[in-house]
Amino acid sequence: MSVPNTMAARRSRIESLIESGTVSSQEQLRSRLAHEGMDVTQATLSRDLEALGAVKTHDAVTGSRYVISRSPVVTHLAVPTTISRVVTEVLIGAVAAQNIAVLHTPPGAAHYLAGYLDRAHFSEIVGTVAGDDTIMVVMRTNEAAEELCANLLSLADRRSESADFKAKQRRTS
Repeated sequence: MSVPNTMAARRSRIESLIESGTVSSQEQLRSRLAHEGMDVTQATLSRDLEALGAVKTHDAVTGSRYVISRSPVVTHLAVPTTISRVVTEVLIGAVAAQNIAVLHTPPGAAHYLAGYLDRAHFSEIVGTVAGDDTIMVVMRTNEAAEELCANLLSLADRRSESADFKAKQRRTS
């Protein structure tokens, strides 16, 4: 089978290898990909793993291995830095309208944020629909929509406060 040399194809293959349950290190993953003709740098592989929501787990039976975060518990451990970075970069506003969270972004950024929300596999998100600058996030309940909006706005505020604090520290140093 011939596979295109694209980011999407590479990430799909990485996800398949991880889901087989046998990837215990980045070096092992790089080696397997190279064997299949996909040469990738360690930095690119790290970005791919982060984008896929891959986290390293350990148990007595299987030892250390990567898993793709599907459960809400693992997802919340794996994705916050990515989600918070993206939210800080592009979230302009968020409002709940019954069980739909409506998120506003700059023009052209809605798909970018929606993709991260889709890959996060939050159990309360039924699905997303992204336009140019607006995302409709269909939630299971009205309360879940309100909570998502509040959490995303809070995340954006915390990240921007942290960035402001660091900038002030640099100016006074």
